Amino acid sequence: MGDKKRKLIENNPEEAVQPEGKKVKQESKEKKEKKRKVKDAVEEVKIDGAAEEQKADTEKKEKKDKKEKKDKKEKKERKDKEEKEEKEQVENKENDEETPAVEAQGEKKESADAMEVDEKPVVDKERAQLQQERRDRKKAKKEQRRAEKQKEQEQKKQSEPTQPAEGDTSQGKSARFICFVGNLPYSANQESLSAHFEKVAPTSVRVATQIEKPTKCRGFGFIEFDNYDRMKTCLKLYHHSTFDDKKYPPRRINVELTAGGGGNTEYRKSKIEAKNKKLFEERQRNAKTIQQEKGQKQKVEETDVNGYAGVHPSRLGQIN
Repeated sequence: MGDKKRKLIENNPEEAVQPEGKKVKQESKEKKEKKRKVKDAVEEVKIDGAAEEQKADTEKKEKKDKKEKKDKKEKKERKDKEEKEEKEQVENKENDEETPAVEAQGEKKESADAMEVDEKPVVDKERAQLQQERRDRKKAKKEQRRAEKQKEQEQKKQSEPTQPAEGDTSQGKSARFICFVGNLPYSANQESLSAHFEKVAPTSVRVATQIEKPTKCRGFGFIEFDNYDRMKTCLKLYHHSTFDDKKYPPRRINVELTAGGGGNTEYRKSKIEAKNKKLFEERQRNAKTIQQEKGQKQKVEETDVNGYAGVHPSRLGQIN
């Protein structure tokens, strides 16, 4: 029998009979599923009922709020109407009391206006006079300020150091920067003079020669530069410098300012004199500062103590 049952089960596994334990488990599972479905249906019903209750509550609250707002508006309107009526009654009473007083004041004003008509022209004249005086004072102050500004501008122009622009710029000529070189030997020529002033790079070098002997120098020459700064450095460095062309013994030369154009007119002479005066004053100042620096160095060397250590050179010049 055992062999037959096994063959039947192998051939038809669906028709095989399950044991009793498995049947009990399947039945319990089915019962649990049914209970769950019932619970879910009950919960859905409860949720729907709660939502409907909430909607009903919100509708009731909205209705109450609308009623309260309407009641408040009606109360405000009633109060406003009562206040307006009271104000109108008070104003009517005041107008009835003020009418006789207003008539009396009108009569007084008419009499006062008649008095003021006579006084107004006098007051207007006084005001006009005061206004004119104020205007005159303002004009005088403005003129004083203008005069003071003009004076200050003139003083500034005079105090500012004018750059030595050679040539008359007022006549439309371009500015030229020329220096006069004096105390040259007779053997000096253009090549030796340009070699001496090679570091400053002059644009043109001219040596005055004799008419009879064009190779012989007359003892002076002219140097021209393209800008003011180079001319200024030339005046500082090469004034009283030693000129040596290895033909004559070396000698000190003079470098001074001059004006272009040539000639011996009084205007040109006065112009050259003014320029050279300023240059002479600057050179004296520079010489004083050099002497002061030398004296300070000597003091330091003697005492081996620098009392002005850490002081700026510009301040040292003011102290001494």
